[in-house]
Parts: sequence; C-alpha cells; structure tokens
Amino acid sequence: MNNEEIKRMLRKFYKNPSAMFGLFLLIGFIIIGILAPVLAPVSIPNDSDLEDISNYLANYTEDKKQDILDSFQSYYELSYDFYLTDYDTIMDLKDKLIKYKSNKLSKKDFSEFLLSLADEYIIDQSYVDQLNSGDKKVINELNSLVKTYETKKKEASKEKSRIEQLSNSKNFESDAHKIYNELYKSYVKSINFDPYLMPNVTLSSKPEPPSKDHPFGVSNGKDIYYGVIWGVRTGFKIGLIVVISGTIIGLFIGSISAYFGGWIDEVLMRITDIFMSIPFLLAAMVLTTILGTGLDKVMIALVVFGWMGTARLIRGNILQTKNEQYVLAAKALGVSDAKIIVKHILPNTIFPVVVQASMRIGSMVITAAGLSFLGVGAPQGYADWGSVLTYARDWMLGGGSNALQYWYTITYPGIAMVLFVLAWNLVGDALRDIFDPKLRM
Repeated sequence: MNNEEIKRMLRKFYKNPSAMFGLFLLIGFIIIGILAPVLAPVSIPNDSDLEDISNYLANYTEDKKQDILDSFQSYYELSYDFYLTDYDTIMDLKDKLIKYKSNKLSKKDFSEFLLSLADEYIIDQSYVDQLNSGDKKVINELNSLVKTYETKKKEASKEKSRIEQLSNSKNFESDAHKIYNELYKSYVKSINFDPYLMPNVTLSSKPEPPSKDHPFGVSNGKDIYYGVIWGVRTGFKIGLIVVISGTIIGLFIGSISAYFGGWIDEVLMRITDIFMSIPFLLAAMVLTTILGTGLDKVMIALVVFGWMGTARLIRGNILQTKNEQYVLAAKALGVSDAKIIVKHILPNTIFPVVVQASMRIGSMVITAAGLSFLGVGAPQGYADWGSVLTYARDWMLGGGSNALQYWYTITYPGIAMVLFVLAWNLVGDALRDIFDPKLRM
C-alpha cells in the first residue's frame, strides 16, 4: 500500500461524519481512562497512626516531635512487633510442618500444636479447622505464613532500629518524612489495595439520588460515578486484551490451516467448527463458573471462545492469496513458510481482520458486562459497568409506586456502555467501507 493510497483512505475517513463522531467518542473515553485517578480520586483506607503522623508532619513544630514518635511506635507495635516476638514460635511451627509432612508427627499432635498457637492468637483458628476437615491447602498456607515471618522479621528489625534512631536525629522532620513515606507504601502494598474496587460511601443499600459529592448517585452503598469512570479503564482492558489475544490465536490457526491445507486444514477447521457450535455466552458462563470469579477469568473465557471468526476469515482470505504470483515466486526462491506467511501473505490479507477486530471490541465489553450482571463475571464491587448495573437490578422498577424514582442507578452506566460500544462500531464501519474493495470506487 503506497502513500497515495493511505492518504486517500484517511481523507475518506475524515469525510465520514459517523466515523469522526465515533473517533471523538473514543478519544473522549481514552482521556477519561487516563485521567480516572484525577476525575474519581482513589480513596485508600488509611491507618489511624499513619494518618496522625501525616497530619503532624503537614504542620510540623518542635512540640509535635514526641507525638510523631509515639505514633510511629504505635504503628510499629501493631504492624511489625509480632514478627519479632512470635518469630521463635513460628520457627517451631516450621519444624513441626517438616515432621508432619514426613509422617514423623501425627495429625492429632500437629492439630493440638496449631490449637495452642491459635489460643495465643499467633495464628487463626481457621487453620486448625481446615486441618481437621482434611483440607490439604492448609499446609501450603502455613508454609506461606512461615515464609512471610522469615521475610518480615528483617523488615521489622530495620523499622524498629530506624524509629529508635529517629528520636536522636538532627534532621528529624526530613527523616520522619522518609520513614513515613516508606511505611505508607508498605502499608498500601500489605492491604492489597485495588483502585478498581468501588469504595463504600454509605451503609445503606438503598439508592441515593445524584448530589454534589456523588454526581451519579449511590447504589448499594457504592458511588456510581466512581464505577462509571473507572469502568472506562475496565472496558478498554477487556476489549483490547480479549480481542487482540483472540485475533492472534485466530490468525495463527487460520493461517496455518489455509497455507498448508490437506489434513492440517481438515483437523483445524473441524476443531473450529466444534468451538463454533457451542453457544458463545453459555460457554463463557460455564467456563467462568469453573475458573472462578475475577476479571482475568472472564477474559480467559472470552478469549477461549472468541477466536473462531478470525480463523475462518483469515483462512478464506489466504486461500485466495496463496496462489498469487508473488507467493509462488517466494516459494521458488526458497523462502521459509513462516516468512512467506508473515511477510508476504498476512500484510495483504489482514485488513478485513482489523476491521472485524475493531467491531468485536464493543461486543466483548457487552458480553463481559452481561456476565458480571449475571453474577459470574467481575467480582462484586469491581469498577465494571456490568457490576454497577448489577446493583441497579433490584431498583430498576423503582421498588415502589414511582417506577422511575431510581432511574440514575441504570442510566449512567448504561449510557457509558452504549456510547463506548457505539464508538467502536462507528469506527469499525468506517474502516470496513475504506478497506472493502467493492466500496472503494
């Protein structure tokens, strides 16, 4: 494709009002996705001691020095001290684990030992219950606990020393800031904070109308505005990862099938037919149920059952192209099959696949939202438009005499999803018109 051809296609795209509207929508969603932390700031659950330290340091005076030291000491005792005081006991647990796994310690004796640790609040009672119920995962969990203590002991010793030295520091304010920043980062990491989880803003599950603090209202205690804004990132994540992964798989299978033909083509196409015969949404629901909840599980399910159309499309294109003169010439020159497919065939057959992929992004987002709405998609409270709509399920008809009183629970996430899908479809339609040889004239 020469420069003139590219310029002609771009001119045609820019002259298409629908394409430009779709493009502007996409650009808007991209900007919202990038600025999500600014538009809907993340609310990280804070530790009271760290919050006190932050407030003291924000307006530091010499008389606040002891308060800062006390807060550091309090945080250390609650977050680190037990890694040192209980370390020897955990090492005893490590020895008992080794003996238990090598059958040198009976289950009864090991259970009694775990119970003694639970009585001292060193481990949770659930470990004892898991062992007694025959759950084999408890051994791995206890091994993980031992490794955590071995790692955290060094960190605890380091923090204890730093806090003790801080009281005699000549640059107290500066050093206190450094220690606070490191402790805060460690704290955020320790709580496994996920910005995609919508924060609870009220204790009531009943929806609250839009307000200054919550522009899109509240549903089931969750801020709808936060879910819609961060849901843009989720939409891009699902759409792009699923479609790109499925397209790569489809390109590989379709290319191999068409280029080599024969029994390879027969086997690969029959496998494709089997996958295509399974209802897509039902298959995705079943696989998601098997894999468990989580956005990554949803994307795996969508990829597994979303590559067949691409494989069929690229196979048909390559069957028409593989006997062209430039392909036969490359074969005659001894060029490898892989190089012929990648450098000569795919560049001339891939445009319909690109068009198809752009139009599939929207459908994948809708499918993922549908799975979340049915309870087998993203985890509860995740910033996904389907999850936000799940909270609206009980309030869609108003829950009383006024059927539209909770309109906001479904309107905002619904509009966001419709516009996102519409944008991709409009751009995809424009690309189809540009690349379709029948419509080029």
